[in-house]
Order: sequence, then C-alpha cells, then structure tokens
Amino acid sequence: MKLITVEASFAAKDINSAIGLFTDQAQTVRKMSGCAHYEIYCKPSNDGIAIIQHWETMKQFDVYRASETFARLGAGLRPKMTSAPVTTVAEIDKQ
Repeated sequence: MKLITVEASFAAKDINSAIGLFTDQAQTVRKMSGCAHYEIYCKPSNDGIAIIQHWETMKQFDVYRASETFARLGAGLRPKMTSAPVTTVAEIDKQ
C-alpha cells in the first residue's frame, strides 16, 4: 500500500477556492481503482492544504496522475499556488 501526501500552499484569498476544487474531484478519485483513501485537510495556518491518499499500488496512483481528473485539478490549482507542491510517497502495511 502506498501512502501519498501532497502539500500545497495558497494565498489566503485563494484557499477556499483551492479546497473547493479538491472537494469537487474527491468523489471521482475515491471511486478509482486502487484508491483506498483520499482526504483533504486545511493547514491550521489557513495558507495551504494537505491531501492524504492511500493507493494499492504506485501504478494505480500513476493512472490517476495521467487522468483527465488530475489534469483539470492541476489546471485550476497551479495558478493559485504560492509555491510548488510537495509530494511524499511511503510504503505502508495496511492491517
């Protein structure tokens, strides 16, 4: 199982819009093959978000990253980001 976290920063004026874009795609992503968990969290500083994802395999996560859903999300978010997103991938045992 892959644990993938993505952290992205936004200006205060853009945070609600960014969360809305993630929320709009969340149900679609959760239904994708291999997605076991997909949640969005707002940083306490209210200047960014963290997405916590569990994917059965890296290949399934790569299918998501090649999807139209991911492309639309990136097109909507990139102009709002104040810095490049940080993605971390870890291997976990799901018990």
